[in-house]
Amino acid sequence: MQQARLVSSEHDGSHQVFFANASHPDADALRTLVASETRRSSPTSPEDELVKRQLKAMGAPLRGVGPEELPESKPELFVHAMDLARRDPVVAKTLPVCIWKQRDSITAKALEDLSARPEDKHALGFFLELTSELGGDRRLAGLAEVLHDRRFTAVREFFYLASTRREAQRDFSLATKWGFRMSMNLEAFRALFDKFVATP
Repeated sequence: MQQARLVSSEHDGSHQVFFANASHPDADALRTLVASETRRSSPTSPEDELVKRQLKAMGAPLRGVGPEELPESKPELFVHAMDLARRDPVVAKTLPVCIWKQRDSITAKALEDLSARPEDKHALGFFLELTSELGGDRRLAGLAEVLHDRRFTAVREFFYLASTRREAQRDFSLATKWGFRMSMNLEAFRALFDKFVATP
């Protein structure tokens, strides 16, 4: 791409940073390619597919996914879904809808008993408070505090493959409170939540 002058680059310390050449005659074609859904899709494992089907069975609006039998422990599934959500923004966007529909089955005791990586439990806490904000159920915000791990002090990308370009980030104070930087903001989650959840 550099030889074809589609990109240019410069050195930033020991790193070489590449930039798109917007004035290239084929820049529009490249832009279309980069923005396509196929670019964002990544190979998924059978375990990922099972998690998606179980989330669908619990109310996640995931298109093209057939529902699976409901899992025994819904909070346990939510915490296992965190790793997938950090690799798949579509799954991440549907989680508040799913959590809202299953909120009566989530208890402080179940959250305290979760056996999972601290990072995943912390991420689930963020989604519980996000769902609380979207649906107006303060109980979920209280449950989120059970998982708020104060050892996580550095702000880090929520999505593992997130762009590091400054303009890709959005102002999202709730995510920042939980130590995450995201390329989506509250309104991106609200648009899907309001579409699939009827709140008083």
